[in-house]
Amino acid sequence: MAQNEHTVRIRDLVYRVTETDAVLMHWNKTRATLELPNAVEGKPVRDIDPEGFDGCDRLRDLSLPAEMEHLPLPELRQIKSLEAIRISPYHRDFCSCDGILYNKDQSELVDCPPARKAPVTIPETVRSIRKTAFLDCTELTEISLPPSLEVIGDRAFAGCRRLRRLDLPDTLYHIGKHALTRCRNLISLHLPPQIEEPPALWGCKALRKITVAPDNPALCSRDGVLYSADCKTLFFCPDAKEGVLHLPAETDEIAPGALSGCGLLTGIFAEPDSPCFSSSAGILYNSGGTELLCVPAAYSGTLQIPKTVTTVRPEAFPLRMLPILLSENGSTSHFWIEGSALEAIVTDPENSRFSDADGMLFNKEQTVLLRCPPGKSGAVTVPETVTQISDEAFRGCSSLSDIRLPSGLAEIGRSAFEGCFQLTHIVIPESVQEIGENAFVGCVRLEHAFIRGRDTVPGKLAFDCCDKLLLHAPHGSRTADYAQEEQIPFQEMTFQ
Repeated sequence: MAQNEHTVRIRDLVYRVTETDAVLMHWNKTRATLELPNAVEGKPVRDIDPEGFDGCDRLRDLSLPAEMEHLPLPELRQIKSLEAIRISPYHRDFCSCDGILYNKDQSELVDCPPARKAPVTIPETVRSIRKTAFLDCTELTEISLPPSLEVIGDRAFAGCRRLRRLDLPDTLYHIGKHALTRCRNLISLHLPPQIEEPPALWGCKALRKITVAPDNPALCSRDGVLYSADCKTLFFCPDAKEGVLHLPAETDEIAPGALSGCGLLTGIFAEPDSPCFSSSAGILYNSGGTELLCVPAAYSGTLQIPKTVTTVRPEAFPLRMLPILLSENGSTSHFWIEGSALEAIVTDPENSRFSDADGMLFNKEQTVLLRCPPGKSGAVTVPETVTQISDEAFRGCSSLSDIRLPSGLAEIGRSAFEGCFQLTHIVIPESVQEIGENAFVGCVRLEHAFIRGRDTVPGKLAFDCCDKLLLHAPHGSRTADYAQEEQIPFQEMTFQ
């Protein structure tokens, strides 16, 4: 402790006091309301220690003093019980209104407490909403934006999962990165004329349609789907769009991820005169029919791959995305895949690049397993000819309970078994050299993984979010080291 620095306890609050100011260091975190004093021993309270709110789960109403120079906003957002933030009316830079923090002249909304439940009406003076201002305000159902709003910052409304509508005013000209992601109950979105970049809408699972102001020079909407103004580029198809998608004849590009979350589409159809796309039975191909582009997630039954197809895009099999509770306190820590309705894949016998077995897709020689249909259930046995399981090969196979791997398998790809929720055990043969990144991520029921090879290398986060897992591997193996590094329970294997 520096010279002339000492601690002072006032009731349940502990401060560090110096010659110039005081800092709140600790309190017992049992109160629902906390009002910090302007001064301690005559020294202004200007800061809160970053760990001062650790473990706080009861505080609902916090009042900050006039002399506080550093507002610990990231730390305050970690108090999930906080419903109101107030600040002295004499503060130089900030003010509060209805428990929400603004800059002094109320031209910028700075922070809304994460446990806020009551509807929010933002004052008409507000021109911008600061980044993360409403981040993970999971209880908010209604936010009224002012007609003067111009800027929405990065991640400003991300994670507002109960918000069903958000009316963006015509004055708005900027939506920050991921400002609207994970607003999973947002039903519709209207983009004003000055928004010329398509916003990120990942995790907006209830979104049915997007509309665009008719005088927007860069974007347009057709049948609730977002395109460039000339319809040449499909930017985003809403996740909850049902039925079929008809691509305009002008469309010659589909942006990455534009169809990745469309869990209710049953078919995608291209116009006969489209220069870049073709379709058959609701499946999308390139114009020549040589490249499989997309099988809609709600496409059911069997997919027949014709003999003309020589390439299957990795993103050709989009999946439904649903939240899975992974933490003990019941909070949703990630969104994980559920799968799709596709039950089997078969190939034309004359196809020169691909083959099938047991409803799964392989290369012609059946040395590489390319894709297991996400709707497949029960148990599967991978043929002994297979030496490689491709990236995402079993991703989203949420109904598979048993997967038996061949003795000569050498490589397991990235995210190969991601989201196989029903899988409880897996035996990885000695021949496997590498397990790809995220290979078993989100296999929440996986209890035992037997990795028989001493030199098998598990990739980064290969077993992330497998909270029930016990790893089994030989003494001195790479897996043993991996288990220690990742703090995964480990048991040494013995061989007969």
